[in-house]
Amino acid sequence: MKLFAVALLFLTSVILIVSLFYIITNTRHKERMALIEKNLDPKTYLINQFMPQTLRAGMLLTGVGFGFLIALLLDEYILTSVDNPAIYAGSILLFGGLGLLLFYKINKKKEEHLNR
Repeated sequence: MKLFAVALLFLTSVILIVSLFYIITNTRHKERMALIEKNLDPKTYLINQFMPQTLRAGMLLTGVGFGFLIALLLDEYILTSVDNPAIYAGSILLFGGLGLLLFYKINKKKEEHLNR
């Protein structure tokens, strides 16, 4: 029964990721085709307006996920005798903050490259 639940979770995750990729790609294509029909250049008109916000959210959630994973590994394998919920909160906040710092570095580098 556990194997079935894990397989179902994995299959659902794969379907979700593929579906999101298809929807994003299809929407981007439709936007570009609409701009071309209006005789506008898609490269100059669409300059990834929402890229910083989505990158920030993605890096924050990735950091939170890594923090939860590290806390779980610490709790299960390294600190087995200690039952402290602060491990989870600390790891999640630490890795979430590291994700935001990494976002800041990437965004700053991209802005410097665009301002040249």
